[in-house]
Amino acid sequence: MHLAHHSHNVAKNIRKITVFHTISLRIARSYKRCKSSGTNIVSTSGENIMRSIATLLSFFFYLTTGVMGANFSPKVNSPLQQGNHPRIFVTQNDIPALRERITKYYKSDFQTFVNHMDAAYGGSGVSYSEWNDVFCAGQSYALLYLVDPATISGVSASHSKEDYGRKALQYAARIASGLPRDFNEQHHGPSTLSSDEGGVGSLALQVIYDWTFDLSSLSEKKAIADRLIAMWNVRYNSDKVKLENHYAANAHIYAGALCFYGDQELGSSYVSKAQNMMDSYEDVFVQRQMEVSERIFEGSSDWMEGDGYSLDGYTGLMFLAAAASSAVGEDYFAKYSWLREAPHYVYNTIFPKPYKGTYYYCQQNTSRVDDLDHHGLSSIMNMSAARLENVDPNLASFAAWFCEESQWGHEVNEYRYYSPHLYDFFFKFMFGSKHIEPAPPEAAGIPLSKHLGQMHAMRSDHGYDDYTFVQFFAHKYFYPNGHNEMEMGAFNIHRFGPLAIAASNTKGGLDGAPRVQSGGKDFSLNNTFGLGDAAYIDPDAGRINEGNSDLPGDFVDGSIAHVGDVEAREYRPDWHDYINYNYTRSYKDDGSVSLARRALVYLRGEVNQEYVVVMDRVQTNKTKKFILHIPVEAEAIGGSWGGGSGNFKQTSAKQVRVTNKIDQAHGEMVVTAVSPEDATFYQAGGNGKEWVLGDGSPLSYRGSFGEVGAYLLSDHTLQIRSNANQFLTVMQIGDANTMGNAASVEKIQGNNYIGVNLGKQRIVLFSDSESKIESITYHVNSNQTMKHLLTELPKSREITVKKSGSVIAEGSTGAHGAFSFADNPGGDASYAVSIGGATSGVDEAENAIPEKMQLHNYPNPFNPSTTISFNLVRQEQVELSIYNMLGQKIRTLINKNMGTGEHSVKWSATDDKSRPVSSGVYLYKLKTASGKILHNKMILMK
Repeated sequence: MHLAHHSHNVAKNIRKITVFHTISLRIARSYKRCKSSGTNIVSTSGENIMRSIATLLSFFFYLTTGVMGANFSPKVNSPLQQGNHPRIFVTQNDIPALRERITKYYKSDFQTFVNHMDAAYGGSGVSYSEWNDVFCAGQSYALLYLVDPATISGVSASHSKEDYGRKALQYAARIASGLPRDFNEQHHGPSTLSSDEGGVGSLALQVIYDWTFDLSSLSEKKAIADRLIAMWNVRYNSDKVKLENHYAANAHIYAGALCFYGDQELGSSYVSKAQNMMDSYEDVFVQRQMEVSERIFEGSSDWMEGDGYSLDGYTGLMFLAAAASSAVGEDYFAKYSWLREAPHYVYNTIFPKPYKGTYYYCQQNTSRVDDLDHHGLSSIMNMSAARLENVDPNLASFAAWFCEESQWGHEVNEYRYYSPHLYDFFFKFMFGSKHIEPAPPEAAGIPLSKHLGQMHAMRSDHGYDDYTFVQFFAHKYFYPNGHNEMEMGAFNIHRFGPLAIAASNTKGGLDGAPRVQSGGKDFSLNNTFGLGDAAYIDPDAGRINEGNSDLPGDFVDGSIAHVGDVEAREYRPDWHDYINYNYTRSYKDDGSVSLARRALVYLRGEVNQEYVVVMDRVQTNKTKKFILHIPVEAEAIGGSWGGGSGNFKQTSAKQVRVTNKIDQAHGEMVVTAVSPEDATFYQAGGNGKEWVLGDGSPLSYRGSFGEVGAYLLSDHTLQIRSNANQFLTVMQIGDANTMGNAASVEKIQGNNYIGVNLGKQRIVLFSDSESKIESITYHVNSNQTMKHLLTELPKSREITVKKSGSVIAEGSTGAHGAFSFADNPGGDASYAVSIGGATSGVDEAENAIPEKMQLHNYPNPFNPSTTISFNLVRQEQVELSIYNMLGQKIRTLINKNMGTGEHSVKWSATDDKSRPVSSGVYLYKLKTASGKILHNKMILMK
């Protein structure tokens, strides 16, 4: 088996060298043609040469790293470096605290656990036959040896500490000798401990080796190490990127030497092999999983596979991160935001309103339509609660609340197919949420709006069923893991039920939500802006694959994986959320598309007075389609459906109404095509046409289509079509039982701007081109206070708004090139907006009055600079400072009296003496004279 694995790697590297040679020849030929024709190197041909050179260099890096791998070196004074045991999950210094936690919070659980393991103890052999039971029971007996029930006052046990240790070693021997020679971890093993393919065999072996180290003989140690080495020799090694569900489980095998690294008594061959294994751990887990996650998710937490796969990925990697942190002497949950911010991801991946009393995941990509009756999300929150207790106490408390008190959560004893030997080891003793004080979202300071990697999540409140929930997908990098979709600019809308949702189901699962036979991942099946008349309209972003998008260095501006940039992002509590996304690079290999931009504004308000405003701007001769998938047939307001072609009907109406009253839903959405003037609505749907591609071609599926399929995955498609290059579309959202007539939607347009007046209450303005708005004058007529949002302004410039010659608002356009203010026009009024000079390092918008202090920075991670933004609820003395992880203050950015509203300041990664600081994690802290303190972490990556 080892020889076969070696041959596979040789063949893999030969393929890499062949591609490298091909690219080299292509560059040489291009250069020769360019030279013979006398073409300048900066011409189009020259640009192609330079692009090829960049590809060659990137591929050379991939080639060499694929052959040589990463080098692991243990941290000084870490358990690995010192050869200490135990080291997996806990060190010797952690055991007293573990015993204390069990005594104080889990004593009855521990007694039940001990009784269960005593009942399964049996004779000299192993009582269980299924591998998941064997894995979990083995590590459970090791836990009893580590803790020793005799040390827990009030707990009785039938066996001694040594008996439990010897039993654990019997299980290890069974695993080592009995597993198939070609064993790989199942991708769902960590997340489905109760199935016969559940559990993590390599982790069980590591735990037993490590925790019984002072009990086992040298031959027993070698037997376990030999099996871990054998697993590594035939490890999962597919030609795919590593941040995906299979590698998330099999990273445990790459990490198989964590338990015996540095154990000299095993012999030199083991020491050498352990180094090779730890090199692969560094390469796969640290670099290609953790470090890549920091880049593609931009310092937040997200997953690019659907519901079931996301559970596999999070659970497998969180198990490993916790097991490894104590061994390497570094808390991965503190270091990596992907782990640390997982509770935010969980909170924003739930379908808001249940169907028939059951909640579902709203993950966008390859999905099997999982429900929350399974405990998967609770297990992630359980781990987060325990691991974030000292890293982020508020987030830990929120995670505990989710598990213990929320209606989405499950206590461990409620897990499906619960049994103590399967679940207690992880979710009561290594992790657990019962010892964490729970706090609901408001008390924990959970924001209503959150950037989560590929997604921006926005909600109206922290309720359960009826809150407005908007998701906007704005990738910076496309990660080619096979289950990800080209969904740049897609969005979903929920209010009192789903109103705009992604279409199609590409995995088997729920009855009534059939699996499509093929083609279910196309761009047209998301709520996107489609270009062209073809059935399949995925953007041509280039050949993004494992060869060029698998290492941290592959995810930088200008790389092949770089598909877009959020150029403005402003979250303003109780006012609006605004994201402006330029995804032109998604068409980098399509010469007919020179611009692709989508801006989305969510306007918060009272019920029936909320809106989503979407501006699309492109440069192409292709036909354009604003695509929206909805759960019911839309009504044409003031018109009817007829004519059309390709399974679509059309209407001359400029507004359509979507009313969702499936089951307990009562949501309503009125869609208005504001611009262009010739925009036309089309609709497809009905039996066999529930899910259609860009040209109306229906997707065939296996199984029957039911009401639940429409509710969760849509059954009608709207398109707004025109050949114009700029669209402006408004969606008013509310309660179908009380909404009544739609609010007025009036287009506002001048010589350099376009926008809308919504119900004489809200104004939103955009530029009508790629040029920023320098000055405008617009008119409104209303006798009530109106909230104005001006976007696509020059960034960090002074701005003044006058009405009838008097200044009514002034401040800065800020880091996002946006400005908002409120005013009652008192009837017919004209507003004149002028842009002045650049503002100072600190941007202020004194008219913005938030309800509570907020603090954040963007981008994060960053290089070379980041902008720190914060809100003040009153004028007072404030200090904003930067600290390193030793608690030393390295820079004071602000120390002065500041006014109410929004402020931001840029930090260029230098200390108070203007010296560059090194890469790493930094804390930025905001303190006010009134005693309020906010702090966050940010990561500088050079």
